[in-house]
Amino acid sequence: MKKQLSAFLFILFAATSFAQTSNKVDTVRFCFIKYKVPAGCTAESRSQVKCDNYSISWVDLTPEILKTMPDEVVNKMSGQFKKFKKEAITCYLLDNPVKGYKVSYKTDKGTTYQLVAAGVANEQPVLVQLVLDKEPKTDADIPDFPKQMIRLSK
Repeated sequence: MKKQLSAFLFILFAATSFAQTSNKVDTVRFCFIKYKVPAGCTAESRSQVKCDNYSISWVDLTPEILKTMPDEVVNKMSGQFKKFKKEAITCYLLDNPVKGYKVSYKTDKGTTYQLVAAGVANEQPVLVQLVLDKEPKTDADIPDFPKQMIRLSK
């Protein structure tokens, strides 16, 4: 299981670390659905969009790895950040209820918030991480672009 988590984290960070060099990415694909990258935002990769006040990234999973996510990702995060808090929640990926966590932790710039969710959306097992500047209490706190993919209520 640790090998699966390590491989998953390596793939996630490798996929989101490579900068686009020659072609500007203006669309991304989430669970077989194509989305236009919002104005003022950049696609860091085909599965990560970064804006001024949030970033969202996702990775397609196998059904076997889905069984242990997002628990392993959140537990790994808990050892890396100060004043780490997590709350288990049910959230929605493309309107499908999935297991998730609302996470907060301290950084040099203040408190960072995340929604971490994993489940099946549009027949694709996927893990999503939405990083926000402010606490997401309701869907109104989620920016419009990621709200197309992840929500707190149906």
